[in-house]
Amino acid sequence: MTTYTKVFGGDTVRPSEIGYQAYALTANATFYWPTEASTSALKTSRIMDVAATGAFVLSLPDATLTGVGESLLISNTGAFAFTVANHAGTPICTVAVGSSWYLYLTTNATANGTWSVFQFGATISSVNSAALAGDGLIAIGTTLCQSLPVTLLNANYIIGINDRAEAFIWTGGAGTFTLPSAGTAGANWFIHFRNNGTGTLTLQCVGADKINGVASLDADAGDSSIIVTDGSNFYTIGLPPSTAGAFSYLAIDLAGLSGDYTLSASQIDKVSYQLFGALGGAISIVVPSTVQEYWVDNLATGDTLDVGTSGQAVPVAVATGQRSILYCDGTNVLDADTASISTPISIANGGTAAANAAAARTNLGGTSVGVAVFTAANAAAARTAISSPSAQEAIAFAIAL
Repeated sequence: MTTYTKVFGGDTVRPSEIGYQAYALTANATFYWPTEASTSALKTSRIMDVAATGAFVLSLPDATLTGVGESLLISNTGAFAFTVANHAGTPICTVAVGSSWYLYLTTNATANGTWSVFQFGATISSVNSAALAGDGLIAIGTTLCQSLPVTLLNANYIIGINDRAEAFIWTGGAGTFTLPSAGTAGANWFIHFRNNGTGTLTLQCVGADKINGVASLDADAGDSSIIVTDGSNFYTIGLPPSTAGAFSYLAIDLAGLSGDYTLSASQIDKVSYQLFGALGGAISIVVPSTVQEYWVDNLATGDTLDVGTSGQAVPVAVATGQRSILYCDGTNVLDADTASISTPISIANGGTAAANAAAARTNLGGTSVGVAVFTAANAAAARTAISSPSAQEAIAFAIAL
């Protein structure tokens, strides 16, 4: 092992900078400064010819261990492009085959430092994809690719404009993501999110901003979406409709109305409708030509009421006091129940086989005398029905004997 120690005194002797080195880069590797006295063979030099055997990463030494102005000239003499990265592995530039890049250190306050780079010379000019990478983009070799960094959160978080293109995964219970100002974020700013937690995640706007037309939006567990802004408001792309309160109810006052009554935008997509009021004439409830169900409770009085789509030849009638379950197949409104009960119900099926009470009594086996007794208003009428004498008549008959 090479050592750098003075014979007299034992102090460390710093080696000279290396002017030139040629390396075969056969894997991702981190280099060292010659002044670090490292035993590693991978020491930087002022001029470096690097021949990579694949799309590997050459990570630079710790910037805090040298001074600003440190410079490197790196040339690709191999058959594969490789990436030069800072000490943490973040790409600085991509060195294409046959190209040379000049790097110099401008600040060394951190291990990564700040490096300025420019293409020193090349047989073929190429774009530095690493220098073009930004939010949502990453340099892989000489190619600029999409990037979707993932951040896990379980505490309320204020999303900033620098979070563009991030994917936020909520892992807690109930919580809140506060969006930046749409005007500050600017048009086409976007993020992704998923509620992977156990509670409701609230997406909260600031100021007068709206998301999908409201100041805040709740995302249920399992929901995910893209959130994008046009510079004025936010919109979700891919957020499923809320399952909370899926069964909805709406009461509509039709008093004094007649003709066609078309459901407004705020009245459609409900489930249960109660219609009430004294009608001014026959009325038709007009619904959209979209697939939907309608539970109709008709409490309206005074005239007839039916439900159908615009132009439907025969809307479905709903009588006053009747409740009906209807549905639209995308063209017409139909009655969900096509079965009906045939009346009168036979005795075998538990009915009386009659349309009125008198016939029912007879059908159930009552004779004319039995029916007369059953329907007698008082005892005297019952006795008369069976030709029985009254009590006084019975006493007189007994005395006569």
